[in-house]
Amino acid sequence: MIKKNSLRAICAATLAGVFLAGCSGSTEDVRVTLCKNLTQSLLPMAQSIEWTGNENTFKRPEFAITGLSFDVVNKDGGRSSGRSACHYAYETLDETAVTLANPLTAYANLPFAMTIDGRALSDAELLTLVNEEQKRLGRKVIGSMEQGARDMADRVRAGIGQ
Repeated sequence: MIKKNSLRAICAATLAGVFLAGCSGSTEDVRVTLCKNLTQSLLPMAQSIEWTGNENTFKRPEFAITGLSFDVVNKDGGRSSGRSACHYAYETLDETAVTLANPLTAYANLPFAMTIDGRALSDAELLTLVNEEQKRLGRKVIGSMEQGARDMADRVRAGIGQ
């Protein structure tokens, strides 16, 4: 028989596990990660992408650019280099210690413009690309949460059976 306090502790641990399951633990800025993901989705023929550089530039206060360089290995074994850039609008009212320490935090989380190998995406292309990426990330978080809940339920059942 499980005591009431034990059940509360199990429920609290379950909720914590479920919420933490969606966290990647990465220290890379979300804007850089998003730009990488958007770039990757624009290269469907790529077997793999090797990120070779990341340069953030700022035109304060209007916008910031996350510039990425990469090497693509295609499914046929061919290799090529490329560049992409995502432009993020300035979106803070006051500079704080956080925005001074990490300037990208002063900018929007979604890009207003993007280029790949010098070609600017249209507004419609970028909107579709961002929407698809947000759906993909949402499905990933939900899947992680479901798996975390299943794992915790298995542990609870195993504990009850003892």
